[in-house]
Amino acid sequence: MFSFKRLLYPALLGIFCASFAEYAAGAWLQMFILALLWRNINHHHFYGRAIQAQLGWAFGLGYFCKGLWWIFVSLHDVGGMAFWMATSGVLILSAFLALFPTMAIYLSTFFHSQTLRGVAWAASWTLLEWLRGHILTGFPWIGFGDTQVSGPFMGLIPIFGVLGATFAASWAAYKIASAPERLFLPLFSLVLVLFLCSFFKQINYTQPIGDLLEVRLLQGNFPQTLEYDENALIKQDAYYVQQLTNKPSDLIVAPETAITIPQNRLAANWSDDLATFAQSSGTHILTGIIGYENNQYANQAQGFSPSGQTYLYTKAHLVPFGEYTPVGFQWFVNAIQAPLSQFEKGSFKQAPYQISRPNQPDIYGAIMICYEDVFGSEIANRLRDQNHPPTNLLINMTNLAWFGNTTAPSQQLRLAQLRSLETGLPSIRATNTGYTAIINHLGQVQAQLPLFEQGSLIGSIQARTGQTPYVRYGDLPILLLCFISLFCAWLQKRKLGVR
Repeated sequence: MFSFKRLLYPALLGIFCASFAEYAAGAWLQMFILALLWRNINHHHFYGRAIQAQLGWAFGLGYFCKGLWWIFVSLHDVGGMAFWMATSGVLILSAFLALFPTMAIYLSTFFHSQTLRGVAWAASWTLLEWLRGHILTGFPWIGFGDTQVSGPFMGLIPIFGVLGATFAASWAAYKIASAPERLFLPLFSLVLVLFLCSFFKQINYTQPIGDLLEVRLLQGNFPQTLEYDENALIKQDAYYVQQLTNKPSDLIVAPETAITIPQNRLAANWSDDLATFAQSSGTHILTGIIGYENNQYANQAQGFSPSGQTYLYTKAHLVPFGEYTPVGFQWFVNAIQAPLSQFEKGSFKQAPYQISRPNQPDIYGAIMICYEDVFGSEIANRLRDQNHPPTNLLINMTNLAWFGNTTAPSQQLRLAQLRSLETGLPSIRATNTGYTAIINHLGQVQAQLPLFEQGSLIGSIQARTGQTPYVRYGDLPILLLCFISLFCAWLQKRKLGVR
C-alpha cells in the first residue's frame, strides 16, 4: 500500500546524503546515511518487496533533487524557462534517476541470505550504479562512491574504479547498520577491511616522466547568458587572446568556448597571434572554441605548438539537450531556447595533445571538454588505446557559468579528482568561473582559484607514465565481483530454502 508518511523518512535520508557530500567527512557521513536507509528497508521486510522498492525510490528522489538542483539554474536563470517548467524538469530527471536505487534495492531482496546479505546489498547497488552510467548515454553524476576520493576506500579506486569504492562503501554501510543487533561484531570485519585498504593507498601505479611541466590556467569569469551581446563576445575573446599571449609557459590553457564567436564568423587570421606567440616563445597553447564542421557547430579545443603544428579535438560525449537533441525532444529544446543544441560529435579515438620540450621526453595530454570527465570508463578506454602514444596528463576545459553559485563546480572538481585517482595521472582544469585547479596523480588538489574571480592559476605539474589496474581492465573486475557475490548469495539462500 502506498503511503506518503512512510516515504518521508527515506526521502529525508536522501537529501541529507546528497548534502553531506560537500563536507570533508562526506565519505563517512554518507556511509552512515546508507546504514540508516538499510535499517529502514530491513524493518519493512514483512511488507514485501514492492514496499521496500518504494522506500528506495523515495531515497533516490530526495538524493537527486538535492544533488542536481543546479540544473534549475541553467534552465530558469540562464535558459529563460518558466519556473514551473524548470522545476518540473529537475523533478522528472530526479524521479527517473531514483529508479536506479529502487531497482538496486528490489534486486537485493531476491539475493539476501543470512551471511551474505551485505555483499548482496553492495553488489546490487554497484550494478545499478554502473547501469546508471551507461543507459541512454549515461548520467553517473553524484555517484554514491564519489566521496571516497578522500575516504577510507580511496585505495580501491585505482584498482576497481569508483564502482569499487561504491561496492566497499555499500558493504560498510550494511556492517554499520547490522552492528547493534549483533553485539557490534560486524564492526570487527569492517575494521579489518579498512586496515587492509589503508595499505592500497600507498601504492603508486605510475612513474614520473620528465621535469615538472609549468602551466598557466585561465579563468575569465564571464557570465553566461543566452541573450548574446556582440560587444560582450568580442570583449571576452580579446581577453583570452591577450592572456594566452602575454607571457610564456610550457602550457597555457583557456576554458571551454573561451573563444565564443563561432569559427565561421571569425576572421580568417583570428589565430595568427596565438600561433606566432607559440612559435616565438616555445609555449603550447590550448583554447576552447565553437568550431564549424559539416554545416554544424562543434564544441572543440584548438592547440598551437612551438613547432607550428596545430591540434584539434572535438567533444565526443555530448550533453543531451544541451549539445544535441535526442529523437522526439525538439519541443523541449524549443522551450528552453537553446541556440547550440545540435553539435557535431567527435570520435572517441582522437589523438592526445603533444607537448614537446627541449631535452625532455614528449608529454601527451588527454583532452576532456566539460561533461566528459564524468565518465571514468570512457577515459580508461581512451588511455588503453594502443593506436596512440601513452597519455601522461589529463586536461579538462569547462564552462560552469551555466550553473551559477551552486554545488555543480565542487561536484565536477571531485569528479576530476576521481579521474586522476583512477588513472594515476595528474589533471589540470581551466574553467570560466571555477574551479580552475591543479590535481596530482593521487587525486589531491594542489592549487585552485576561487569561484567567480578573474585570474590565472600558475603552477607546475609532474606528468607520469604507466597504467593503473583500472585503466588496464576497466569495470570488468568489479562487475565480475558483483555477479559472483549475487550468485553465491543465491546459492546459499537456495540451500537454506529461504524465500
